[in-house]
Amino acid sequence: MDYGEVLRKTWDISWRNKGLWFLGILAGCSASGRGNFGNSTSSVRGYDFNSGDLPSFQGDRFFDEIGPIQEEILIPIILGILCVGLILALVFFVLGVIGQSGLIAGFRRADDGANVTFAQAFGEGTQNFWKLAGIRIVFFIAGFVIVIALILGTVLVGFATLGIGLLCLIPLLCVLIPLGLGVDSYIILTMVASVEEELGVFESFGRSWNTFRENLGPVVVMILILIVGGGILGFLIALPFIGIVVPAITGIMVGTDLAVASGVGISLLCLMAAIPLLIVLYGLLTTYTTGAWTLTYRRLNGNTGSELPAS
Repeated sequence: MDYGEVLRKTWDISWRNKGLWFLGILAGCSASGRGNFGNSTSSVRGYDFNSGDLPSFQGDRFFDEIGPIQEEILIPIILGILCVGLILALVFFVLGVIGQSGLIAGFRRADDGANVTFAQAFGEGTQNFWKLAGIRIVFFIAGFVIVIALILGTVLVGFATLGIGLLCLIPLLCVLIPLGLGVDSYIILTMVASVEEELGVFESFGRSWNTFRENLGPVVVMILILIVGGGILGFLIALPFIGIVVPAITGIMVGTDLAVASGVGISLLCLMAAIPLLIVLYGLLTTYTTGAWTLTYRRLNGNTGSELPAS
């Protein structure tokens, strides 16, 4: 397989069909929506950090400070927060699946020489929603069962050997990293197979497995290329955002109440402004990696694509 051709054409398609960028942002929703910034919103109180007098977080003291909260008020609040969280998770999941499906369909059309609009790719994404949702759900259930089995097995080994046997699990942990990378590539190849060849959920598993098994070398090379390239880009993207914590650290180092409050406040404002930008940048990276895997699957199965139309 010509890796250079795949990477170059993925870039050309991404640049020519900018509507795919929006689908990349949608595809990243299921991942970017997991960020937990709850700790960043805690209030800043006038404590002297240099004196070592830190606030107490003991349960009784905490409830004494926040005052009496009636149980009939607290329970509905907690249930409401859980419901909102579940609704948001469902929305992110739906948008992520549609975005992923639309990207695969869009890159397939573009690789065949057609120009792709956002509406066309989004429409095909909705048509393939249930198949890709089923693939993700099957992988989630299988992963959940495997994780539970590994946890129970680890606990049993620890009890049976008084903890000594846990040392033997260290090599297993090292194996889990490349195994996880292989599973991730298998997942995306399964979704591409479903859209590319219009297969059902379980047919896609078999088709992608055959592609994965028969072309293990090229798949591994593509995994390494995308890991290295994505890691470098991710690091470069993260560098400017490291400065977000500088005001907060400076304020804490100064030590006065005003400096701490001002520093943390500025950092929070910068963080809120940076989150949308991070989502967009991650969406662009998702667009490229999904396109690269789509073209990889097509090349491994003998589809060489067509020349792109003149820009």
